[in-house]
Amino acid sequence: MKGSLWFNMAAGAVLATGLGIMGMQMFSDNLYASNVEAVGYPVDAEEGSSASATKGPELLPNWGALFGDPAKLAAYQAHGERVAAACKSCHDFAPGSTDSKKSGPLLAGVLGRTAGTYPGFTYSEPMKAFGQSWSYDQLNSFLQSPKKLVAGTAMSFAGLPKAEDRIAAIAYLRSISPSAPAIPAPDPARDPAVAAAATTAEAAPANAVAGNAVASTTAATTNAVAPAAAPAH
Repeated sequence: MKGSLWFNMAAGAVLATGLGIMGMQMFSDNLYASNVEAVGYPVDAEEGSSASATKGPELLPNWGALFGDPAKLAAYQAHGERVAAACKSCHDFAPGSTDSKKSGPLLAGVLGRTAGTYPGFTYSEPMKAFGQSWSYDQLNSFLQSPKKLVAGTAMSFAGLPKAEDRIAAIAYLRSISPSAPAIPAPDPARDPAVAAAATTAEAAPANAVAGNAVASTTAATTNAVAPAAAPAH
């Protein structure tokens, strides 16, 4: 009896320990899952590092195709005004505004303006040294990651990860920039379908060479292991 009792107690202790560990793990998982907070602009999973590695480099926007249609441009401008609302705590958008309480320069007229040159605003040295004109492409790169384009900029904004939001914001900024550059002509090289077809065409010869190499190797291996012909009698 004593041996049986001892065995039952030991088995019960092991089972209780296992259940306790499982319970702690489930509690920990729920705790972390319920305390995740979105900071700034959320990044979609499709735009994460693993997806980027699969998709390859992101194409620059095809401005001529995107903004060439007046109805599509108007929709982008409306969307962009909503996106830009997040910037109003630091920037003014009204032409001619000189609100000294804002920590950033006036954004009316920014498209086509040379970086670091708005009168009366104290820019960081890296921004003044950057000194390039805010073209469609430059502004797109800056809005995606300000500190990546202009290392050391005083702008604390992390950036807009979604291409659609950046395109829309630029459409809105264009609508309040009298000296904005002309919309570029459509560029087929920036068309995702054309780029995909070109990538497939480039990969085809390499795949064919690889296939031929595999076929040759397989044939050589088969010949090497084939049984020798029986001697004639």
